[in-house]
Amino acid sequence: MGKYTISEPFSWKKLWEGLLGFLNPTLWAKDLVSIFNVRKLIIYTVIIAGVFVWGYNQGNLHLPVKIDLGYGKEVYMVLNNNEQLHITKKGEVFLEETKTGKIIKQILVKDVPNLKNLLKPYGFILRPIAVFGASSGKNGDFNGEVGLGISFFKFYRFTLDTFITTFPAIYAGGSYDITENFGVGLAVGQSLKDISDQRIIIYGRFRF
Repeated sequence: MGKYTISEPFSWKKLWEGLLGFLNPTLWAKDLVSIFNVRKLIIYTVIIAGVFVWGYNQGNLHLPVKIDLGYGKEVYMVLNNNEQLHITKKGEVFLEETKTGKIIKQILVKDVPNLKNLLKPYGFILRPIAVFGASSGKNGDFNGEVGLGISFFKFYRFTLDTFITTFPAIYAGGSYDITENFGVGLAVGQSLKDISDQRIIIYGRFRF
């Protein structure tokens, strides 16, 4: 017995329902939620950020070291009988054979541990800071405050800070570098005079 395919007859009603569905924002929202699941977005964001940070870091580590000695200056530094460091007039640094001057390798950022750590876009830094700012507490008061503390972690131009002020109060927050040593930030804290007084401060930060 042969197989027969039963075709569905054309229906204006179903066509109209389909068009209405296309214009229905609720259905669009449901589809978007199913595609852009929040948990998946978080995972994708973390992966992309991780790849970006790794790529940026690796790119910096493979840059040639440059030392500016001033226009036209050149330095040779003998390491041992067989090797010397040569800082060229352009500031490039090469490891060379002492007797022949033959280049063994060009010095890269990754070859200098301290410089490598300095150029990392993230990591612990532990640098002292001075802060000033305006704070407010649960009772709605406003106070000018100054204090001292440390920046203890950086991520590109963002840093995490903790400090004690003359209010007196202790704070923890984050700031953004405007220049190499100055940034602005927002922090939350606790009054040391009144344990029930939780505070928030907008502050400027100078890093030493």
